Amino acid sequence: MIDLSPVDLLAEQLAGVTTAPVRRPVPADLRQALLHRPLPETATAPDTLLDTLERDLLPYPMGNASPRFFAWVNSPPAPLGVLADFIAAGHNASSAGGDHSAIYMEHAVLNWLKTLLGYPAESAGLLVSGGSVASIVGLAVMRHAMTGGAVRAGGMAALPGVPVVYTSTQGHSCLQKAVELLGIGHDYLRRVPVDDAYRLDVAALRAQIAADRAAGLWPLCVAATAGTVNTGAIDPLEEIAAVCAAEKLWFHVDGAYGGVGILAPSARPLYAGLARADSLAIDPHKWLYVPVECGCIFVRDAAAMRATFSVLPPYLRDDRGLPWFAEFGLQQTRGFKALKLWLTMQAVGAAGYADLIQRDIDLARYLQQQVQAHPDFELVAAGPLSITCFRYAPPGVPPAALDALNQALALRVQQEGEAFLTTTMLHERTVLRACIVNFRTTPADLDRTLAALAAAGQRVLAAQSPDQASR
Repeated sequence: MIDLSPVDLLAEQLAGVTTAPVRRPVPADLRQALLHRPLPETATAPDTLLDTLERDLLPYPMGNASPRFFAWVNSPPAPLGVLADFIAAGHNASSAGGDHSAIYMEHAVLNWLKTLLGYPAESAGLLVSGGSVASIVGLAVMRHAMTGGAVRAGGMAALPGVPVVYTSTQGHSCLQKAVELLGIGHDYLRRVPVDDAYRLDVAALRAQIAADRAAGLWPLCVAATAGTVNTGAIDPLEEIAAVCAAEKLWFHVDGAYGGVGILAPSARPLYAGLARADSLAIDPHKWLYVPVECGCIFVRDAAAMRATFSVLPPYLRDDRGLPWFAEFGLQQTRGFKALKLWLTMQAVGAAGYADLIQRDIDLARYLQQQVQAHPDFELVAAGPLSITCFRYAPPGVPPAALDALNQALALRVQQEGEAFLTTTMLHERTVLRACIVNFRTTPADLDRTLAALAAAGQRVLAAQSPDQASR
């Protein structure tokens, strides 16, 4: 029997993240035991359950609390945010609306986020699970506003033409999910080419819109990206906003990862035009270091957002100090997501976030310099934010073998637990991708990661071809 409380267990876990392996593979027998654990007929003692968590859950994390976790866009949670989730669960407020403290806290954090992003104060905002739902909500408002509300009554059959949405070839997959779920269909999600910096090509966008109009289609929306997940590229937002204004299109910005990069002095000029977005998605659970789930959608036209979703049953027509959040999105019952933002944002402060985000960007620049200085690596993409794409390409390895080599290398390093990176595809090549959104990461962690990659690469080469590895 353990002598630790749940809080102590978590504190121990967090205290050891800098020295522990980034990730431990789940043993095969434990994997099966977890998958097939039977529901007990009688109650299990809490201490026994905590013993089980200590043994079977905590030793096998996803790894994103570690300073050497660079996969996807998953930050570590700020400790105060962890505590906030614990308190919010105990408070158990449904944040659909009403006159209780959680509602006013959510309005406060939405206003703070608007201030940080420079987004209009009169816009509507809603906390959601993440960027995927934020994009669905934002594009649902687009569909309602751009079609005069016809869809709510008559569905897609009420539309006078075939709608088209535009994004770049680097746009996130959540945009495809959104257009599919909203009845537009991915055949009408135009993937516009990008320039050499992986940003949407505005000339190609104009040409595609003109071609679609000539074909009798109905262009409705451009979904730009402020920080792609592949390279951290920021689309030319001001130019895209101008195209949308001229063509009378809705301007949506996916800033799930990179939206808050506007706080970093080095990146701030690249966000000109962000405030012109008709809808803007961000994920505080990415670069604001709050625990998942916590996404956010803002819509410039608050009345349009409310008109898209509002269905007000008679039993909810009292307690109406403010419009209910349930009128602005998909959910009726909503968790108290605002508390972790409310506590963490005050603990860090606007200047603190600017420093932390700029530091992550500076660490990415450091990694890029180290990659370029190492004979076995080549730099592939160095965007303006905190993502670096590079390749293990030691001399003597045929170019045709590099894709398989880098894929095998990433898997080897993940399994060994020294660091965690993923791969992605750029120009049809497999590359290693490191995303730094971690307040614990130091230059030493990056040096250690690159050394681990180089050593593991030699082991992979040795396994594939002993003669080649002994060059």
